[in-house]
Amino acid sequence: MRKPLLEQPRLTTSGAVVGRPRAQPPVDAALRIEKLAAEGRGVKGAALALRTDLSTLKRWFEEHPELRLAFERGKESERHELHQILVRDARDGAKPNIAAMFLLKSRHAYREGDLGELPSAVVINLPGSMDREQFLKTVVADDGRQPG
Repeated sequence: MRKPLLEQPRLTTSGAVVGRPRAQPPVDAALRIEKLAAEGRGVKGAALALRTDLSTLKRWFEEHPELRLAFERGKESERHELHQILVRDARDGAKPNIAAMFLLKSRHAYREGDLGELPSAVVINLPGSMDREQFLKTVVADDGRQPG
């Protein structure tokens, strides 16, 4: 049976240690996390590279906001680098870098076109239940006649 996670292990009256300490981030965690994110690693990939699990890394992000900020800085660094590749190609009149565009779309939510043109939701109002006579009163035939 695993011992519970504690901030600090406790000592029993006999001097035995009870519990195991919670994993703490490495001293250079912010630098490592920023570098991993800049290389394109997601949160799960960063956790694996730091030799911890996803839940521990998420806890570190909550307990140490500077680590979440480092991850965001790394992601922004990658996004900026990929964006600059597209800008450079556009200025030079070169064929656009499809790989850079794919990475921007898949990792950084880039979308083509104006999203303002797309409806955010479709609402369909349906009538309540009705008997045959009520239904026939609401339906008009193609030629304008009431169905009979």
